Amino acid sequence: MISGAPASGKGTQCELIVKKFGSVHISTGDLLRAEVSAGTEIGNKAKEFMNAARLVPDEIVTAMLTSLLSYDDEKETWWLLDGYPHSSAQAESLEKLNMCW
Repeated sequence: MISGAPASGKGTQCELIVKKFGSVHISTGDLLRAEVSAGTEIGNKAKEFMNAARLVPDEIVTAMLTSLLSYDDEKETWWLLDGYPHSSAQAESLEKLNMCW
């Protein structure tokens, strides 16, 4: 997990780690934008909050991550989370879903 303040270099560090170890970089911001762009049901839910300049609720972001990380190819890969978790509640949700090692 990579965490830090906005513009603190999380994405840059992720790129370096991906190059060195061949892991997958998962940015929740990129994931949110992709889901909205694809017009998925969960993306449309997120869009309502994003258009209102509100934070997307934990449940929505966690559901997006759960969906992505449930694919077999992602299960077999090391991955880095960029921008998630932001809170202990988000970290606990990952633990409950057995997504932490």
